[in-house]
Amino acid sequence: MLLKKIRLKNIRSYMDQTIEFPLGSLLLSGDIGSGKSSVLLALDFALFGLQPGTLTGSALLRNGEKRGEVEINFVVDNKEVIVKRSLKRTSYSIVQDEGYVEINGQRQPLTPVEIKQMVLDLLNYPSELLTKSKDLIYRYTVYTPQEEMKHILLDKREARIDTLRKVFGIDKYKRMKENVEIVIKALKEKRRELAGMIIDLEDKKLVKKEKEIILKELEKSLYTIEKELIDVKKETDTSYETLKGYENKIEEYVKLKHELELLETNLHLKISTHSNYAQDLQNIELEILDLKDSIKGISEDLTSAIEEKQKKLQQIRKDYQDTASKIKEFEVKFEGSDVIINQVKDLNECPVCLQKVSQDHKSLILEKETSKKDALLSHLEKHKKKEEELKKELENLEKEINSLLNKNYEFKLTKLKKENLKEKEQRLDRLKEQEIELKKQIEEITNKKPIVLEKLESLRNIEADYKLLKKDYEDKKEALKQQEIKYAALAENLKYIQETINEIQTEISRKELFRDKLNNYGVIQEWLEETFINLLDVMEKKVLLKVNSDFGSLLEKWFSILVNNEELRIRLDEEFTPLINQAGHEIDYLYLSGGEKTAAALAYRLALNQVINNLVSTIKTRDLLILDEPTDGFSEEQLDSIRAILDELNIKQVIIVSHESKIESFVDKVIKFKKEGHVSSVEVL
Repeated sequence: MLLKKIRLKNIRSYMDQTIEFPLGSLLLSGDIGSGKSSVLLALDFALFGLQPGTLTGSALLRNGEKRGEVEINFVVDNKEVIVKRSLKRTSYSIVQDEGYVEINGQRQPLTPVEIKQMVLDLLNYPSELLTKSKDLIYRYTVYTPQEEMKHILLDKREARIDTLRKVFGIDKYKRMKENVEIVIKALKEKRRELAGMIIDLEDKKLVKKEKEIILKELEKSLYTIEKELIDVKKETDTSYETLKGYENKIEEYVKLKHELELLETNLHLKISTHSNYAQDLQNIELEILDLKDSIKGISEDLTSAIEEKQKKLQQIRKDYQDTASKIKEFEVKFEGSDVIINQVKDLNECPVCLQKVSQDHKSLILEKETSKKDALLSHLEKHKKKEEELKKELENLEKEINSLLNKNYEFKLTKLKKENLKEKEQRLDRLKEQEIELKKQIEEITNKKPIVLEKLESLRNIEADYKLLKKDYEDKKEALKQQEIKYAALAENLKYIQETINEIQTEISRKELFRDKLNNYGVIQEWLEETFINLLDVMEKKVLLKVNSDFGSLLEKWFSILVNNEELRIRLDEEFTPLINQAGHEIDYLYLSGGEKTAAALAYRLALNQVINNLVSTIKTRDLLILDEPTDGFSEEQLDSIRAILDELNIKQVIIVSHESKIESFVDKVIKFKKEGHVSSVEVL
């Protein structure tokens, strides 16, 4: 990873500032409080976001501003990466807002958590070395505040070595041992649980043997009862077949009794019917004689004559009506002429034109109307005479039709009587035939009855014999039923015992599996306790010795460059505690001068950087180192040693934060920081 530039907007003392980072060594120079450390905090925020307890929103967002943002550009694995994070002020606090990550021009809006995960992936940082408050790899390889490095030197041994274990990745052995202890505890608990599950295993086997003995006794009893059941079933079947034979005879006996009853009923019915036939024959013969006498002198059918007369009657009625209409018409005209004559006689003036009417004109009109009346009177007399003739003719014709209708009624009545006579003669013939057939049937029934009586007599005791056989069959059937119940009960008991044995065997098999598991868990527990934990201890010690040796060598190297004093030396003990030796005597770190303390802390920091980069070779921040106030309390001679340090490091990008102006001559580039009116600004020298 190589930084290219950073932009700060409303971050601490910055309003809107962009800072570019060249390759090589770079000094961020300026007075204390000019804004140098703010850039490093902004860089930390851009990469990993807010960190509870160490990097809060209130420590970053400029006072009085509602929003702020940091944007950094860097190169990693030949990828151009831009990361932007934002802050916003709410009613209660300052929180992170959404940002984005842009890789080779492809921008992806992300949440703060997603940005952090993507940065970790890009830098290839192991996730197990990331805590809630800080990223240990970044903190101890790229950027460690100087005071924090002094703090780790003064920390308790346990805390220091625990932190270094995590940084070196050696704490995995400790975690493995802790996990092994958890596994062993779980194995012990599981073994106790399994031991409880198999505590009654031998008792179960004993119960199974007892049940198997009972099962054999039941099988013997079942075999004996099965043989008895077969014998009883044979006897019952034989009795049933015998009973079936008698049932057929009983059925025949019942049929014969029913047949006898039918014969007697039919005989009685037919004798009664024969008596009725004789009376019917006598009655019909008398009716035939009466009908023959009543149809003598039968006439012809007059329907056609009646129809012709009725047609004639309709025509005369029409002529009569027409004549009456004419008479009425002539009478109306005759009366009209009388009215005109009377009006003309007294008429002196025309009612239309109001002219006087002459006597001649009146005479002419009277003469004309008088002549007309005479003609009408002649027609009236003629038509009245015709009307009278038609009336008489109608009366005579109606009398003729009524006479013909009466005669025709008598003809039809006679015809019905003839048909009735024919029907009665036919019925008489049928009755005579039926009487003959009835006599024949009475004779057949009379002859068949003795035969049926004879057969019934032969089967007279069959019902009593059937009852005895049926009782014997029912007794045998009940005995068979009881034997079957006994057999079924024994078979059910046998089935239950067998199922119980199977269940016990299943439980025994399950408990034997538990026993095998118990033994296997015991072997695993013994191996973990006696072999694996010891092996982890040995591996951890070897790794720690190697790391301690490399770390110690590097620490001595960097310290000797920073402190040119043959009598003052530094080394590491087994717990990575720096031991100071002065003229053959060990002295406490606290008794060193300010510059010597800073030199020890810087040497520890540089050694730690190299060891981590060597151990965790996959991380992508090996080419970047940030040193925050690394020369606090240094003498002029010690300040000169920084040049040697920079040459020895051989890192592509080294950023030094310092207010020491002498360092400006050791670096490739210098950025000057100043603050005026609570606003920081930079100048590239």
